[in-house]
Amino acid sequence: MDKNPHSEEFKLLKVIKVDVLTASPDIPLAEEEESRGYFPEIPLLNFELENGENFLMTNIPVSIAIEIARKINAVEGADSRLTIAELVPEICVIDKIIIDSVIPYSNAYQATVEIRLEGFSEIQRFQLIPSHATLLALIAGTDIYVSSSLIKSTESEGKI
Repeated sequence: MDKNPHSEEFKLLKVIKVDVLTASPDIPLAEEEESRGYFPEIPLLNFELENGENFLMTNIPVSIAIEIARKINAVEGADSRLTIAELVPEICVIDKIIIDSVIPYSNAYQATVEIRLEGFSEIQRFQLIPSHATLLALIAGTDIYVSSSLIKSTESEGKI
């Protein structure tokens, strides 16, 4: 296996746009909702990549999808309290977010967040839920990347 960080396996594709989308399943949540014709909307995140491709993530928590949509659309809330995603960029420099793998034996993606404490040069890496990492990147104004090897593996397994 080629361990060259410049090889195609390690290539990172920059996200140039994030959109919150919704999909409606064909199954209502509960019997009483069926009588009203209510179908829950499922939040999705679409990442437009620098190479023109799109990377789609499903199973996004509704609260995170709402916060991402608010940030994308520059909608300010009336609440002056900080969320964790707002606090972290206040005490750390977020270098980059990389959506880079699938958790073994699951269909859940994982993101690596590279941060530096204010005043320090050493980079720390943490694994985060990608939708939470996306919100963090949007708040911090930092770049998001998707690993090309992740895209290839999800395409080959039919996950995208």
